[in-house]
Amino acid sequence: MKKWLISLVFLLLINFVFAHGDEDGADKQITDGFLNDFLPAYIVTAIFIFFAVPFLILAFYKKNITKQHIYFWIIIYLVGAITLIIVFDTINLTLNSETKGPVHWHADFQIWKCGERLDIVEPQGISNRVGTRLLHEHGDDRIHIEGIIKDIRDGDLHNFFNLIGGVLTETSFRVLTDNGIVEANDGDLCEGYAGEIQIFAYIVNNSDASQKSGLFVEQLKVNEDYVLSPYQDVPPGDCIIIEFDKRKSKTDKICETYQLAVEQKRMVVL
Repeated sequence: MKKWLISLVFLLLINFVFAHGDEDGADKQITDGFLNDFLPAYIVTAIFIFFAVPFLILAFYKKNITKQHIYFWIIIYLVGAITLIIVFDTINLTLNSETKGPVHWHADFQIWKCGERLDIVEPQGISNRVGTRLLHEHGDDRIHIEGIIKDIRDGDLHNFFNLIGGVLTETSFRVLTDNGIVEANDGDLCEGYAGEIQIFAYIVNNSDASQKSGLFVEQLKVNEDYVLSPYQDVPPGDCIIIEFDKRKSKTDKICETYQLAVEQKRMVVL
């Protein structure tokens, strides 16, 4: 029985090592879940081996090992080792992230084409989101960043559009709506004139995370690499307007939350 237990543990370790042997060569994405930027395979393997040592020692010295003992030890071994890996991976990701921990940032947004407002596809399923756990939308016209940002570019507008099934560049956008895909490119006609992709951001420039009134807002033209301001509430979280129309220095479009703040005299748009 002891030989059988030791052999089983050995086979589990060998299988795990070979299953992760090509991890370094695999393509990595920057988007979702703790498997991104996962611990190197050699560290994961070392944890499994280290955690197996007490069970191997126990198998050598314990008498009258039964099948119930073996099943119990295997469960404890797997649960303990996997828990330890998750803990180490979370610490590793946190220490190597630009935010040094999880964030919860929001920004409202609108997409317009030739004066018509576009709504992205409605979320489906239990998750009730379009996108990933890190970067998504809940059918509320709000960008949600919830998690650890390894690279600050993970939180930009370009990445958000990619993750909701669209595209946003300096000269084009593609949006997935409930009525199909809507596209626009610089130079396309818009009511008889050449249109242009433009991105405007209403940015609160005198706020901290707790400020609810006395907000001063500046409207700026930005590009697809713009990263959201680090606020949970909107405002002071940004209002983003993506607009295909004739070239303009400012937009007359504004997010509902910002319009309400202006009407309540909690905000002044400069």
